[in-house]
Amino acid sequence: MNTDTLITLLAFKRWSDAHTLQAIQTLDASRYAEKHHLMLRLMNHIYVVDRIFSANMLGQSHGYTALNTPETPTAEALAVSMAACTDDIIARVSGMDAAALDVRIAFTFVDGGQGEMSAMEMLNHLLFHGAYHRGAVGWLIGECGGVPPKEVLTVFLRDHHA
Repeated sequence: MNTDTLITLLAFKRWSDAHTLQAIQTLDASRYAEKHHLMLRLMNHIYVVDRIFSANMLGQSHGYTALNTPETPTAEALAVSMAACTDDIIARVSGMDAAALDVRIAFTFVDGGQGEMSAMEMLNHLLFHGAYHRGAVGWLIGECGGVPPKEVLTVFLRDHHA
């Protein structure tokens, strides 16, 4: 995959994260307190894993000891944090070539196990991992009477990608 395609997919991820968080914000949090909390926990989990693998790609320690944080951020705070994290990854990928994306990087999983993946494999993980959990959040949004975002690449490409 070339970096232009990868950047487009990361921009799609940023757009999907934002639209999912916007949909969560339209719900009555007091009426659906448990599901609302679960949605935020899932979105925060996506963010934490994004941060972990962003650090892994740089060969840096991420500092996380779990795949979520003890506190649950608001949807508004997550929107800012998630967008900034994805923007940082897009900026990094913009300066990479195919050879750099294929370099294998050793890292430590949160559970202490050792891993090794290429930057491309890590980025693919972020893209698929986030889509999986946003799908669950979309289901919960619907169960709470909301309208799940239409997280479809073709819609993004048609309406939001220059």
